[in-house]
Amino acid sequence: MIWVTWRQFRTTILAAVGGILTLAAIALICGTIVRQRTGQRSAVTADYVDESTFEWLVAASLVSIGVLAALLPVALGVLVGVTVFSRDIERGTHVLGLSQSVSRARWYGSRILVVFVPVSIAMAVLGAALEWTRTADALWHYGYLSRATWSGHSSLTFPLFQSGALTAAAYTALALVLGSLAALLLRYTLGSMVVTLVAVSAFMLGFQFGARPHYASPVVEARPLDAQYRVAYTSDEGSVWQLSEGYVDAQGRRVEFDYRKCNQIGENLEWSQRPDETLADYEAREATMIATQDREFEACQRAQGLDHYEVRYHPDSLFRRFQVTEASLALGLSLLLIIPSMWAVRRLRP
Repeated sequence: MIWVTWRQFRTTILAAVGGILTLAAIALICGTIVRQRTGQRSAVTADYVDESTFEWLVAASLVSIGVLAALLPVALGVLVGVTVFSRDIERGTHVLGLSQSVSRARWYGSRILVVFVPVSIAMAVLGAALEWTRTADALWHYGYLSRATWSGHSSLTFPLFQSGALTAAAYTALALVLGSLAALLLRYTLGSMVVTLVAVSAFMLGFQFGARPHYASPVVEARPLDAQYRVAYTSDEGSVWQLSEGYVDAQGRRVEFDYRKCNQIGENLEWSQRPDETLADYEAREATMIATQDREFEACQRAQGLDHYEVRYHPDSLFRRFQVTEASLALGLSLLLIIPSMWAVRRLRP
């Protein structure tokens, strides 16, 4: 049965696996170039990447492959997961397989093993290649290319997390099983594709915004209501996934700060230098006015119930732990979806 399945779907398998591995090869080539260019400031400066340079093309290629790898599970679920079953069902050729001395479980399982497993493994290879490219200590100011602290792009968010080796493979397996389930239930290719597209997208968004923030307790950074923090509320560390930030009261409850009630503070002070005032005297008086303004502003904040500013985040050091957790959840869902898939297979008439 395995040989028959391979003969039937070899074009699909070779196209999917070949395309994915081609992307992995391009990513490895670009990653090698990144490592060779690391430390060089010839065309790539500390402030920008010249869009006319070869380095920009390499960086743009890595960005594009990373985003594509994050979205590929959806496409594979629609184009591979659905069609592996829907084409036979619509043509009625599935009758040939079910009418032979082959159990329905083996008929279904052979397609999972021969088609879905190689495609999922290929996605793991692509994800591993992309992870390797991101380990280079590149000087390029390109957000998705490097996980440097200045970039502001956390490896726990899209597309860096979704294009990791474990999650890319697990998402693909989930998408393929979802596509096969839709095809077996609806028995209509176009409708199954639409359902698969919506379902896989919903699962991936659910992982990103619903499940992943709760894989670990977030780090809580409390900042006092001091003037030095007033213009630097967001974390200076780009290598974190910031979940939330805002003012809270003494009990840790969120409080909305009404800036309009405090904007008038300091307007009546004489900020300009007086004609008979020396520079040293003016600087001393200015420092006193600033301190007074800061005290009044903080008092205005506390009058509204504000106690401190709070930032909640996950550090990027949790990347591997989150990858294992999310991949396990996705694979667990895939195994659970095989149960209704087998029920749908039993309903097929030979």
